[in-house]
Amino acid sequence: MTREIVATALLTVALFGTPSLAATHKAPKAHASGTVTYNRDSKNPNVGWHWKGGMRVCTQDCDNPEIPGSGYTCKNVNVMGMAMRECDSSSD
Repeated sequence: MTREIVATALLTVALFGTPSLAATHKAPKAHASGTVTYNRDSKNPNVGWHWKGGMRVCTQDCDNPEIPGSGYTCKNVNVMGMAMRECDSSSD
């Protein structure tokens, strides 16, 4: 009986446990060099940076440089043999 309850719980979580934001938040396409600039405002007012009432506001996950409207430029780098993501806020 316990196994059936656990299996049902796992199936329920697998089917309905995915956050709806993950499906709606799409990253911009990278250039051939792997560099992406997040300079467009978020289309979804519940995620990312956008203008509201003449002020720049962020909703949800604001410390993440790879959200829409952050202004960061991110690229793939290789440090000591490990692939990493590097984000920079300057316009260089």
